[in-house]
Amino acid sequence: MAEALPLLLVVAAAALFSVWWKRRDGRIRDVEDRFTAEEVAAVGAPAGTAVLLEFTAPNCAPCRATKQVLEDVSALWPEVALVTIDVADALSVVKAHHVLRAPTTFVLAPDGAVRGRISGVPDPGELADLLDGDGGPRPPRGRKLSADLHVETPSRARPRWARRSRAA
Repeated sequence: MAEALPLLLVVAAAALFSVWWKRRDGRIRDVEDRFTAEEVAAVGAPAGTAVLLEFTAPNCAPCRATKQVLEDVSALWPEVALVTIDVADALSVVKAHHVLRAPTTFVLAPDGAVRGRISGVPDPGELADLLDGDGGPRPPRGRKLSADLHVETPSRARPRWARRSRAA
């Protein structure tokens, strides 16, 4: 029995880690971060615009799924730019913002403030909630991809946080 105890502890630790990882993967986290104008330009994002910024890697299957979700959700908000960049093409930005895995997506306000950070494939409904806090059509919640996101593009007002500031 004493020989089996270390094995049971390892299995229990792996199970706990798995539960923690699944609960965290793809969820939007609030972070205190800001991209400078130089960093926004370095990744090819338009200045003064709200941006969904996805960091990807070659041969990354979750990156392809993430890009599809972001394309489908961003179609509902044409004023929010979608930028996809390989982590190797922006190493200084990757290091500055502690991107440790691909895919990692940042939701940026026009002033560069980070509204949310997502590691993994995002939940389309949760992302829509972040982009639009005033109601309206929503993609379904859950890890559904484009086949389930057939929501007609409404004429919507720009999300409050995505509007240009008066100083800009």
